[in-house]
Amino acid sequence: MTRLLVLALLVGCGGNSTAPVVRRGPGPTVDDARRDGPAGFPIQAPFARPGEVMSYRLSMLDLEVAAYTFAVGQPTQLAGHDVVVVQSGVQTTGIAGLLRTVSDNFTSWIDAATTQPVLFRADELASKHDATIERTDAEVSALVDGAFPVRVTRPDLGEVVESQVTSDAPLYDLNGFLLVLRSWEAEPGTTVTADVIRSRYIWRTDVTMVGYESVRTELGEVGTLKIEGSSRRVRRDGTIDPTSDTRTYALWISDDADRVPVLMIAHTDYGDLRMELVAYASGS
Repeated sequence: MTRLLVLALLVGCGGNSTAPVVRRGPGPTVDDARRDGPAGFPIQAPFARPGEVMSYRLSMLDLEVAAYTFAVGQPTQLAGHDVVVVQSGVQTTGIAGLLRTVSDNFTSWIDAATTQPVLFRADELASKHDATIERTDAEVSALVDGAFPVRVTRPDLGEVVESQVTSDAPLYDLNGFLLVLRSWEAEPGTTVTADVIRSRYIWRTDVTMVGYESVRTELGEVGTLKIEGSSRRVRRDGTIDPTSDTRTYALWISDDADRVPVLMIAHTDYGDLRMELVAYASGS
């Protein structure tokens, strides 16, 4: 079930409560990030700062099932690009941790000028029926003729490289897409399409700006911008997989200078899965 929320990001109470820790400091604002650009998402630097950390509780049917962390590292270089390193991960907790341990981790090397992916790496369980930890590298920096290699490595089967065809939609990875949504400014009702890399596959993702909404979270009543989204898996040839379920979700981002995602609800066959911010450090 925790995997469904990560899929929905293409970015519900049980257990012990964690008091929110909020530390603010200087950093980018929405006005800094906003630039003139084509319809959709403008091409701009990532809306993030080194040392920024967001911690979330995941719950379903009022039971805590996992913790999710999103952290921004230091600038560096990779494949000739100036990049920002972002890591996120989900770990089962509470009763879900007793049933099965899940610890999936996602690392992005994101272009420091465009927020587009250079390399996206996933270390995670192969599937719900296969407990093998496999590594997937989406090597977008090696894009040639509209396709890039996806390298999957398993300790039992070795390495397999497949070619992923892209489309005309803007391409982001799981972590980078959340940064894009943080700075997105649009009129209510506006819908934008993007392709989002998550592990082995791309997910064709439509997001719609709903508009201002006040929500109650661990941090109290928060003024937010609500975004609704849906995603479907893309095949290696760049077309929608007709066998793919549609993943739907809603995301609430604080309507202030920090633009922090404070709440996300993913709709699943098992009920709504809720991801709620419990701690935030703004970095420097």
